[in-house]
Parts: sequence; C-alpha cells; structure tokens
Amino acid sequence: MRRLQMPALVALFSIGCGDSTLAQEWQLDRLRVLAVRATPAEPQPGELVSFDSLLYVPPDTTLDGVTWFGCIPEGDIGFGCELDTSVLEDFENIDPATASPEELAELFTQLQEAGFIGYEPGFDPMWQVPADALDGFTDAEKQEGVNAIVNITAIPAGAEDDEVELALKRVPVSLADTPNHNPDVTGIDISGAGFVSGTGTTADPYVLKAGGEMKLHPVIADDAVEDYTYLTSTGETESRTEEPYYAWYTDGGEFEQNISLPPYNYATYTAPKESGWSGIVVVVMRDRRGGMGWKQVTVTVE
Repeated sequence: MRRLQMPALVALFSIGCGDSTLAQEWQLDRLRVLAVRATPAEPQPGELVSFDSLLYVPPDTTLDGVTWFGCIPEGDIGFGCELDTSVLEDFENIDPATASPEELAELFTQLQEAGFIGYEPGFDPMWQVPADALDGFTDAEKQEGVNAIVNITAIPAGAEDDEVELALKRVPVSLADTPNHNPDVTGIDISGAGFVSGTGTTADPYVLKAGGEMKLHPVIADDAVEDYTYLTSTGETESRTEEPYYAWYTDGGEFEQNISLPPYNYATYTAPKESGWSGIVVVVMRDRRGGMGWKQVTVTVE
C-alpha cells in the first residue's frame, strides 16, 4: 500500500477546473469520472455510506490518486463543501502500511471531522451520515430528506490545471418509506450485422466487424426499476415508478447518440474501421433518484 502524500492532497484544492472539453460526450479520450455510486443509495441519519466510482483512465495516463470529501451543506448552498485542510498537515508522514490500527482510526476520525472521507489508494471512501441530519424537520420533511454533497477529484501524475477531473455526487438522506436502491446492470446485449460473437467477459470479449453498425441494449436485474412513494408539494402521497435513462461511452467507434430512454433503451453503435482494434464500451444506468449502476465490456474488431 502506498504512502499517503498529504502535501499533495492539500495542494490539490488550489487546482482549478480547467477548460478541457470533449468532441463528443460519449468519447473517452481523457481522464473521466463517469459515475459515482453511494451504498446505500438513500441512507438514513447515522448510517455509514460507502462509495465507488467508475473511472476511465487512458492507457498513457497514470492515476496519482482520487480524493473524496463531503458534507450536508448549510442553507441552500448545494454545490460542494468547504474542507478544513489544516488537519491534513498533521499526518504528513503517516504510512497506512505500517501505522497501528489505533493511529489509523485516529487519522480517519479526524479527517472525517474535517470533511475528508477518503483517498484512493489508501482509504476507501466512507461517510458517516450525521445522526442529527434531519433534526428540526417535520415528519413530511423527513420523508423528503436533504441532499448531502460529495466531491471527487481524480488526479493524474504530474497534473496540470486542465488535467484534473472533478465530479460531484448528490446523496439523498431521508426517512422515506421507500428509500432508493442502486440498480444492477448485469450485461450489454449486442445485435445487428456488425456483431460477430462473444459474451463480453474478460476471457471472451465481444468481436465486431470493422465499421459494422449494431444496437446495444443494457441488461438489467428484474428489480432494477423500482416503485416508490412520492410526497407532493400539497402533502399528498403518490405511487410512482422510476424512469431511468442510460448513458453510453466508448474509447473507439462512435454512437449515433449516447443517451437512451425507455422503452427505447438501445444505442446505435458503429465499430472502428481498423481491424485489430481493442477497447471498451460502457453503459451507466441512472434511476433519476440518485441511484446508479454500470457495466463495462471489452470489444475487439476483426
């Protein structure tokens, strides 16, 4: 396990967002944070939440680390949290590989109090929802809850301002009768004249024809789309069903459009024209309530 570089963590908060853009939203040609998932997807006060992310790291890029911090913003400010970086300076020489469990526990507690909830590699991102997160709320307001904000920064080695990838995740905290859960995306089904063979596993990637056009469908679990209760502004309770959407990405070939909506969940994809190319296709499912799931498969062109 690598040593935590605390000065680097302090320095990253002075790095700007930069002005890097993509030719197309689906085109994976630089470091990207494609999705961030909280588990549970809609926690209650006092619950421990774990996080994982879907990152695209180009073959010529070395990822130095990923930092996480979060909070429940005060008032109506919902775009991020202020981190007290002074606590990081006390742990410049902490090595997670040799530190005692007591030292690591103290470090993690103090970092959490400062808003810092994780650093990869080193500390898996976790956040303890404050037990008083909904204090002072009415019963109806507790059903609606409040959004916590988690900020993620992916830092490539030798990063310049326009090479740092920033992302933000909203996590609903509530006492809802039907709290949200993350959907499970189990696979990607490929059909059409451009598809040759394969199951999408590591040992058996999908094989495509050069320049072939095909349709890609997400394969989701039976319970991926949930029914839930919704409290209207007039205090009435409605039964609703999630209306997810799917975002598609690739580092080769192209999509006709990268967003698909039920009942037309498929995306039209054209494979690269170069024989021998190998890359990935990714689908991210978002349920519009903060939950998400994804699937990434390897594809090759014959």
